Amino acid sequence: MKAIKIGLQIQAISAQQIECLLSNEKERIHASYFPEEEKLVYTEEFELTATMRIIEFQFKKVLRSAINGKLQLGQKIECVFFEDFPFVKESDFKHYIRVDRRCNDLKITTSKTGLKEVAKIFADGSHASELNQSAYAGFIEMPAGNQQIYSRTFDQGSSNMMELLAVLEGLEMLQSEDRIQVNTDSRFVIRGLAQWIHFWQHNNWQTAQGQEVKFANYWQKINRLCEGKLMEFKWIKGHSGHEKQDFCHQLAHESAIQKK
Repeated sequence: MKAIKIGLQIQAISAQQIECLLSNEKERIHASYFPEEEKLVYTEEFELTATMRIIEFQFKKVLRSAINGKLQLGQKIECVFFEDFPFVKESDFKHYIRVDRRCNDLKITTSKTGLKEVAKIFADGSHASELNQSAYAGFIEMPAGNQQIYSRTFDQGSSNMMELLAVLEGLEMLQSEDRIQVNTDSRFVIRGLAQWIHFWQHNNWQTAQGQEVKFANYWQKINRLCEGKLMEFKWIKGHSGHEKQDFCHQLAHESAIQKK
């Protein structure tokens, strides 16, 4: 899956229309986006125009962020796109989401059934605003059934940060494994590892809006731990009666509210 890098500059912006300049190493073209119709019009017909039509779905997502105030008039940013990238859909969270990074390639698929004979991570995070403390908890489970529990408490922090760190510690404990299943109630973590991270690493760890990725140092560590592996992600709805995930939630919550 090849990364396509495009320079973008917003030249005019309103609720009805966005004017922008697009460029790569060889060409420059102008484009107009009409949000209400979700229509893109290109002024020139070059090779870059054909490329933009291929990645148009992704490009529209970036332009919509300009309407929401995340991009400013005159701002120049570098965007990264992938041809035919399989974005995670809402319906995918009902299944197992697989990210195969073996063989120096990237393949993202879904399955109704989970991998067999695979090392597993169950993880959760919690934030106690009244104490300004956070914590995460989880455990790894090997194919033979043996488990190892872990948890940690922090001053300050946030729920998303704890969800991310909970998975990070599990991956650190399973560095020798090349097939890993991650179970979490955080769609933030799953979307990050199955989708966003592949764009960020080609864009100097900046978002599509040219801003630094939040928790970039942790995402980078996780990215390295996932390289060359088959990762499988399963979203488990919080407080749904799932015994193993509820255990992680309870341990993380108790750790977060524990007074030092």
